[in-house]
Amino acid sequence: MNKRFSLFVLMILLAAMLSAASIISSPAATVNLIRNTAITMQDLDEEMARYEALGIQGVNKTDVLQTLINNEVFLQGAERDGISISDRQIDSLYAQAKANIEAQAGMAISDAEFEAEVIRQFGTVEAYRESLKNQMIVQQYLMQEKSAELQNVPAPEESAISSFYRQNQQRFFQPENVKLAHIYIPKTDNEADNNEAKALLEDVSERINSGAITFEKAVIDYSQDTGSNQRGGDIGWLTADNTVARQGWGDAFCDAVLSMEPGEVSGVLESNTGYHIVKVSVHNQAKLLGINDPVSPEDSATVHDFIYNMLYMQNQQVVMNRALESLIAELRAEAQINILYRG
Repeated sequence: MNKRFSLFVLMILLAAMLSAASIISSPAATVNLIRNTAITMQDLDEEMARYEALGIQGVNKTDVLQTLINNEVFLQGAERDGISISDRQIDSLYAQAKANIEAQAGMAISDAEFEAEVIRQFGTVEAYRESLKNQMIVQQYLMQEKSAELQNVPAPEESAISSFYRQNQQRFFQPENVKLAHIYIPKTDNEADNNEAKALLEDVSERINSGAITFEKAVIDYSQDTGSNQRGGDIGWLTADNTVARQGWGDAFCDAVLSMEPGEVSGVLESNTGYHIVKVSVHNQAKLLGINDPVSPEDSATVHDFIYNMLYMQNQQVVMNRALESLIAELRAEAQINILYRG
């Protein structure tokens, strides 16, 4: 191949690469409120892919582009008007999100387990933290600019609460559940240590059954669960449908505990994580809840309270959406927006 032909081929390849790069990075729109920012075709395509991954139907690129424009003009407006979110605030939101999952699951989860779930849902921890940041920006900016509108949320009417309960009664089902305490020694990688722990608890179980020691005293003397041994071993409630607990402890352990009667103390039960002596103080059978029944055995809030709060939050969301639409319209009127994508 001669040099002139090689140079010609190289120029064609470079032209093709530059053309492809310009297609990928070409702007679909520009937004300028405090700075000129391009929303690229790549941004638009990636956002469309996210909608498709979520199974959202009936959206087109023009609508999605308008949403991206709204997001950009809102964030620029928030920055212009003094809204600033610190890393420390995001850290707090991240920790609260983990605590909320633990509360729902009824058990602690490790930082690594929570991070794995975040990555599964958001791709990266950084993307999740950015999502938390943007949520807080929306809340703070709306409260700053539209506080009067946000305070005008109508309370749900009693007729709406009763109607919702009648139409959704089957949803208010309380699964079988027990309140339990335990004496616990965790498993190790050493089989001899595990056999010794099991033998120790078998001896403790015999002494409890004979009346030589109380369950509560045995908790203090022998349990290695530092989170519960100052509460008489109390670890809260186990429900029959708690999949997180079943994954953590195992079906055999959970089913054994759910078969116990109030006041009963078990022998040594083995779970996936260790060895337990369990005492059950309350055992509730599964039932449909009445409108004035507590939603859960560990909560004083009733089904009525739950429905009221849910309908109130729906009303609050309607008010917030209207305030958000109003603020975005004001910001768009101030911004220079140039839409290049024509569909």
